[in-house]
Amino acid sequence: AVTDQAVFNAHARKFEADFMEDMQALNIRSPDALTRVTEYVPQIIAFISKIVERGLAYESNGSVYMDLAAFRAAGHDYPKLEPWKAKATAAEMEESEGTFTAGDGEKRGKNDFALWKKSKGGEPSWESPWGGGRPGWHIECSVMASDVMQENMDIHAGGADLKFPHHDNEMCQSEAFHGCAQWVNYFLHFGHLHIHGLKMAKSLKNFITIRQAMEGHTARQIRLMMLMQPWDKPVNFSDQTLDAAKAKEERLETFFREVKALLRSDWLQAETRPSQLELDFIASLGKQQQEVHECLLDNFNTPGAMNALLEIVGDAFGYLKAAPRPDALVLKKAAA
Repeated sequence: AVTDQAVFNAHARKFEADFMEDMQALNIRSPDALTRVTEYVPQIIAFISKIVERGLAYESNGSVYMDLAAFRAAGHDYPKLEPWKAKATAAEMEESEGTFTAGDGEKRGKNDFALWKKSKGGEPSWESPWGGGRPGWHIECSVMASDVMQENMDIHAGGADLKFPHHDNEMCQSEAFHGCAQWVNYFLHFGHLHIHGLKMAKSLKNFITIRQAMEGHTARQIRLMMLMQPWDKPVNFSDQTLDAAKAKEERLETFFREVKALLRSDWLQAETRPSQLELDFIASLGKQQQEVHECLLDNFNTPGAMNALLEIVGDAFGYLKAAPRPDALVLKKAAA
């Protein structure tokens, strides 16, 4: 069995570095803060201890569990994101504990979830007031987020499968610690990635990494593929959706090249008073820009916003073809 924490840390660092390289390859901005659960174990123990002191959690056989009956009796609601899961099945509750299984009679309530887990042989272990153990699945997120954002978070995001139990349990233990009624204001739950219509999973052997995806496609093509599909529904990664994204990328790049070429020309020698062609194009541009704005206000409707942007490009090509001397500044505005 492996008990040296340096081995676990080295393993995590390797994949952490790979992840950051993938994000850079996709042109995704770096996070404002990077947190590692192994650097927060003392804070996790203190966080759990405070919940226990408040009578909302209890120790049992070296593990610590959230006391959901006491939590509700204190005036809190659980679960919030999927209230019907208050009567969750045994399988759903087992999922909330990952590979950890509580012993018979160890929990006061069958739905109480672990804040601290007694370590088994070969598992990472840290000393605590309850003996050697490791953090529960949910507690690390609450502790690290609370350290950076304190007692309230405006927007929290994650996959749709994390609503229950993960995010509900995060809120439960955080509200118990902070003594508040609402730890998170808004949740964004993203649809799963599907490969050719099926949810990506190693068991289905349809698993694809970011690096494999970028062997035949650019970061922009992958981004366009995502933007053309609703963020809160399953996202289909297929030859068809990628080919459609590639075609849109080529159309956009052709438009940008046309505008750049026009801006490099001696366009200042032309008349600047707008003709009816310019006025019509400006009116259409304003209408489509407003459509983009309204789509983004409507639950981040990126497919609608992308369609409006492509309408601008189509109108711009029509204007370029019809205008004897296209107005460079109007086209620059359309490309901005």
